[in-house]
Amino acid sequence: MGDSAPGAEGAAPKGSLPRWWRWGWPLLLLVLAAAVPLLVWLGWSAISGSSDGTVVGDPIDPAAPGYEAFVDPTPTLLLVHANGDRLHGVTLLVLTDEGTEGAVLFIPPETMTSNGLLSDRWAESGSTGVADSVAELLGVRPGETQVVDDAGWAALVSAVAPVDLMSAVPLLRPDGETLHGAGLVTLAPADVGPYLAGRSPAESPLEALTRHLSFWTGWLVKVEESAAPDVIPGETDRGMGRFGRALAEGESLLSTIVGQVDDSGSVVLNPEFVRRQVNEIIPFPISAVDGSLPKVRLLNGVGDLELTKAAARELSRAGAHITRIGNAAEFGWETTKVAYHDTGFAPHAEAFRDALGTGTVIAEELPDISVDITVTFGADFSQLMTGDG
Repeated sequence: MGDSAPGAEGAAPKGSLPRWWRWGWPLLLLVLAAAVPLLVWLGWSAISGSSDGTVVGDPIDPAAPGYEAFVDPTPTLLLVHANGDRLHGVTLLVLTDEGTEGAVLFIPPETMTSNGLLSDRWAESGSTGVADSVAELLGVRPGETQVVDDAGWAALVSAVAPVDLMSAVPLLRPDGETLHGAGLVTLAPADVGPYLAGRSPAESPLEALTRHLSFWTGWLVKVEESAAPDVIPGETDRGMGRFGRALAEGESLLSTIVGQVDDSGSVVLNPEFVRRQVNEIIPFPISAVDGSLPKVRLLNGVGDLELTKAAARELSRAGAHITRIGNAAEFGWETTKVAYHDTGFAPHAEAFRDALGTGTVIAEELPDISVDITVTFGADFSQLMTGDG
């Protein structure tokens, strides 16, 4: 026919599809549609069966055997108090168990780091330098950082001002005159920043932190008692708007960093005591240096979810970086098992067994797993925690 191209017998007219495509394409669609459930099943099987998957087992019910998921780090906020190039205070806020348990750790500006004092780091690099140095000192990196000056402190407390507190030490002027005495102290919003930044003549940096502790105790009580929706200004899902409210709602541990003041007036921290402080309040830290702590997978072998929290705390105190948490494939474990997946982590496994107070340490080769040690606690740990052992 005249509409066929010369020398191309059976070719389709220009602008039209081959005849086989007209029936082949619908058939191909049917085949692909039929294959979708199979592909989904194969994909899910590969993920749920992989030791590197985000979730293992039932992704919906955390109480079900086989449930496993990555752990969100414990929320932390580094609050930096400064005016201009002068650093007045560094405070680490921790939501150990949000709404239930938290901590506030006070660190003086005179604290020595590998690159000078914290106050020097502020003058040189601002909040980034301070956060990096705090990560070096504590071994964990703060999740958030917020900077406030005196005006910022006034805004933070304005909804509940004045703030009443009981101070163990007075605040004196440079000439020795009393600015705020020991005992009951009442602070207006504009007084808070200068009170926290103030130093009495010849006062130790660590002694000065007792006023910080007194202020936070009084302020959190006022926040807890207040019904104002804007009791702390700012967003409620981050920063002081989140952390201040959460700390006031639960039980909060307020403490100063452990160290000594040397002859120059600098604070030199005790690394071992600081590590214990941090492990006590941050069960799931963001490690300051990747790989500095053993990555631990914690599995519940008995079914009591409250015991997972208890085991996590004991392991964190011993230096574990818990990255995955969940349940064993089956409950009913009698004996706790601490399995290290590389011989280099055998000493850590022994330390974790000792921290739990029970269990057996074994070598378990799992070359594809994304953790260094797997801890599965059993009835022996449950008996220790409940006092039935």
